Amino acid sequence: MEDYLFECASPDFEEFARVIADLFPEQTRFTEQPAENGTPLLTVYWVAMRFGSAARRMTMTIAIAPAALARYRALPPRLRGRSFAVLRAYVEATIGSLEEQHAKGESVAREVTLELDEDFA
Repeated sequence: MEDYLFECASPDFEEFARVIADLFPEQTRFTEQPAENGTPLLTVYWVAMRFGSAARRMTMTIAIAPAALARYRALPPRLRGRSFAVLRAYVEATIGSLEEQHAKGESVAREVTLELDEDFA
């Protein structure tokens, strides 16, 4: 049985989700949804235990700039590792930033958007 739920229409977005899945707790849901401009977004829904005394429902939306996504899709599969590493590093840094906010006693937003552009591909 899988510990995560992947609801991605395209194989590349499911692959993005699988690259970052272990950064989130079990029962996390990864979905691919279109943005207002039609560009696909990866949205991560999880329950965070680290940001307060009670569990909090959190949402992270990962928006990849259309040009960067097109460059990624044009890469042969063997050259996509760098993009995966960038995605993972940015998600990890974003989670770390939320943890730092909480540690400082600051309120942590329940919804976060991570935008990837030139660095991604």
